Amino acid sequence: MPIRLISRQDFDRFEPFRAAEAEQLFEEVEWFADEDGVLIGLLARDRADDDWAYVVLGRDQQGRFRAFENEVSFLEREEARHQLISLMEHVLTAGLTVFPQKD
Repeated sequence: MPIRLISRQDFDRFEPFRAAEAEQLFEEVEWFADEDGVLIGLLARDRADDDWAYVVLGRDQQGRFRAFENEVSFLEREEARHQLISLMEHVLTAGLTVFPQKD
């Protein structure tokens, strides 16, 4: 279940939901996926604070990739990356494949 670095083009093929204001607030920098395409994730730089954040996305009840976990305010890119990958591995180990949204 390794998590691998992917291109933005490969990430976009998953057709992830992005909030309209996200691009104004964050610059996406790195994109990740597991081998089976259960989870995808990204690292982003906060344009205002110049710190780092991550977002983990999984399929909702309709099969769309939507964020279900995120964390902000990492001072170091490497720490945000480490936390992202660790969380993705933990979720995959739990065997979850659907991530219900409350909407």
